[in-house]
Amino acid sequence: MKKQFLIPGIYIVVLVAALFAAGCASVSSGNATATPTPFPTPAPTAVPTGTSGESYCGFTTCHGSDLACGMNAPQICTALYQIGDKCRQYARCDTSGGSCTLVTTNPEFTQCKACADKCQTQSGADSLAAMTCEEKC
Repeated sequence: MKKQFLIPGIYIVVLVAALFAAGCASVSSGNATATPTPFPTPAPTAVPTGTSGESYCGFTTCHGSDLACGMNAPQICTALYQIGDKCRQYARCDTSGGSCTLVTTNPEFTQCKACADKCQTQSGADSLAAMTCEEKC
């Protein structure tokens, strides 16, 4: 009778130990590089189209500060950070007037966009320098 419980018990202990070890182990490359903190991009607003699907009012691009709103907003974007992404938090798309329009009345957006554009112009092809500059905006 003891053998019936002993073998499954051993398997359970080994499985739990393996799961614990897999969750606690981490690999560090030692080559850490500074990466800017990503800023959230407002989620698109669902607007029923009257058909079986939905269109989304949102930014028509995934990255940068050159913004436009439309009903063809992407639902999935890459997690890569680009210059100007920080400024997107100060703008939004609005459907209250019956159409999908860009709202950038927040003064922080204008200041952030001008600063990010200046950083990109000054840094040229050096994207790390541009991101370091943009962090100070």
